[in-house]
Amino acid sequence: MKQLERRWPKEGLAVLGAFLLALLLRLYPARNCIVDGRIVFFGYDSFYHIRRIAFTAENFPATLWFDPYLNYPLGHPITWPPLFDQVVAGASLLFGVPPEVAGALAPPVLGSAAVLVVYVLARRTFGARVAVLSAFVLAIDPKHLARTHFGFVDHDALESLLILGAILLLAYALTDRKRRLKLGAAAGALIAAVGYTWLGAPIYMVAILIYAVLQAALDLRDGNDPSSSILPLAAAFGVALLLFLPFRGEAWLAPSFFGALGGIAALGALLLLSRLLRREGLAAPALLPAAAILGALALAVISPFWGESGIAALLTEGARYFFLGGVGEGRILEAVPIYRLLDPVSLPALGLFFLLLGLGTMIRMSRLSRRPGDMLLLIVWAAFTLALTAFQARFLYLSSLAGSISVALLFFWGSDRLVGRRGPAPKAASVALLALLLFPNAVGLLEVIGAEPEIKGGWIEALDWVAENTPQTEGFEDAFGSPSYSIMSWWDYGNWILLQSRRPVVANNFQAGATDSARFFLAKEEEEALAIADGRGVRYVITDGKMVSGKLPAIVRWIDGDPRSYISSGSGISSPYTSSFTSTVLFRLHLQDGSGLGAFRLVYEAGPSQGQRDPAPEVKVFERVIGARISGTTPYDGPMAAALVIASNQGRRFVYSNEAMPEDGRYEITVPYSTDGEEDARSIGPYLVGPMEDLGGEGSREVEVAEEDVALGRVVEVNF
Repeated sequence: MKQLERRWPKEGLAVLGAFLLALLLRLYPARNCIVDGRIVFFGYDSFYHIRRIAFTAENFPATLWFDPYLNYPLGHPITWPPLFDQVVAGASLLFGVPPEVAGALAPPVLGSAAVLVVYVLARRTFGARVAVLSAFVLAIDPKHLARTHFGFVDHDALESLLILGAILLLAYALTDRKRRLKLGAAAGALIAAVGYTWLGAPIYMVAILIYAVLQAALDLRDGNDPSSSILPLAAAFGVALLLFLPFRGEAWLAPSFFGALGGIAALGALLLLSRLLRREGLAAPALLPAAAILGALALAVISPFWGESGIAALLTEGARYFFLGGVGEGRILEAVPIYRLLDPVSLPALGLFFLLLGLGTMIRMSRLSRRPGDMLLLIVWAAFTLALTAFQARFLYLSSLAGSISVALLFFWGSDRLVGRRGPAPKAASVALLALLLFPNAVGLLEVIGAEPEIKGGWIEALDWVAENTPQTEGFEDAFGSPSYSIMSWWDYGNWILLQSRRPVVANNFQAGATDSARFFLAKEEEEALAIADGRGVRYVITDGKMVSGKLPAIVRWIDGDPRSYISSGSGISSPYTSSFTSTVLFRLHLQDGSGLGAFRLVYEAGPSQGQRDPAPEVKVFERVIGARISGTTPYDGPMAAALVIASNQGRRFVYSNEAMPEDGRYEITVPYSTDGEEDARSIGPYLVGPMEDLGGEGSREVEVAEEDVALGRVVEVNF
């Protein structure tokens, strides 16, 4: 005890140092996302969290449950559990700071707090030196930092902190017989908080149930009563279930409610089954198949009574979401399995390999532990989060929590074997081992803290222009109005447009409206695109270079197409396009400035494109107009064309053109630009109209088109 007291001040300073380092690193990205006195957020979901946080702060504690600015004109229910947004909104009100500031600061604070919880968990399981190193490993872990730094406003930081706290309390409950039910109940409160934070909370309950089965089997093997392990878990599930009751019927909490209910039933069945096996003197290995058979029978009996929205459906959809990517399979980068995303010969892959080695070390040490129960819980938790990461890359931040303990444990296991030898070489080898284990994190750390928000540059410039130069829509603040029009873009950018421009969108990051968005951009005929746009009340369309490059395969897959039919070989913007893509509305908008289309005109562009085969500005804003109809008689049998030189707001000059085939000696060409307009993108001279094969020759005419002609769809008669 005296030795511990002598060591504690140094240990305490080390832990404080790890916490401060974690906080500093997580605040450092602020230098990249504070622009002209305002915060520019990272990612995509951050923008909608800020919208909801701001609404909640204004109407506290009520939050936003339906948004007419999404999936226009239908609107969209918000199925995110509200706790994260309410906590941040409450902090905003408590400390008197704007919601944007509170939102940007919350992840660094919560992420740094996780460092302290990891320290406590590691210390009680493996001792002080492993705990201190675990804290430092997590502090610099880029996988965790990427989800908990300044400006990355998402529930991940709170959700992971809460479940980590629940695991810690359960670890104490499993070894403290006097307080096991109280500690289990406290863990249940944190599990309930996870359910109020994230829709996927039941997956954590599954991990706890897996532990319960394994621990019961070990208890039977050792001749112990499994109830000492099962009862604290039952207390946790029971308290969580009680806290879920008030909102059990809500779509955002129903999975967690049924998860807790199923967990209680499973633990009760496990307790009865284990006692039966113990009484009958059956071997412990019989528990695992018996539990599996009983679980399958229970599902078979229960599922007909619950229908498609019941427990069986929740299990099916949950398994599909976590292990097959759900609706995002092949369409959302973070839903891709990690083994498809990582190069096996890379530093991130090496870092994950170290986690696996550390997990193996942890399993080996558990056999020698005097408290195998809590160590087994940590092992199951570490293995389960690694399994989630294997199926979806988004869970890297989660696996980093137990992973930091694994890496620290691996280091001391190896170091103890090196230092035990004589001479200075083993100590140098220990330092080299530590450097090797931390090297993947150190390199990844530099990339994360040096990153800039994806929206910076052309996108934020374009969205600021939209906010200032397009007609305002009502209902943004109170979310009860009926906005008059919408903006079409790919769903990745919906939350950006919504928050930065304060305009309704067809598609956003909830994937509502994504199918119509994909159909619009990949339409081969303008009439098809117009039918979608008019049905959605679209007045503006925004495109960017990524939509014709890296994001194109996802757009194609959204309508179950084959990306290879649009990009002939290779990948990215350097690849040549096939005729299937060059005939789409997206190609004609972004790469041809609207040529070949009569109802869309470029009104603003921002930012240079980088590495584009056909150089074009990064972001383009188009306006949907009726279009003037240049019409008249013609003696020509071939296509008639209209061409106009346009100067964009950046001074870039391009030629807009459209054409039409004559019928019965008459032609009609719809054009979106006027020759007398004062828009940011304006004409240089009049239209040139004539036969396409000799446009500019003696048979061509110069034609003026008024803005009213374009706005009202008037006919401009030009006879040949």
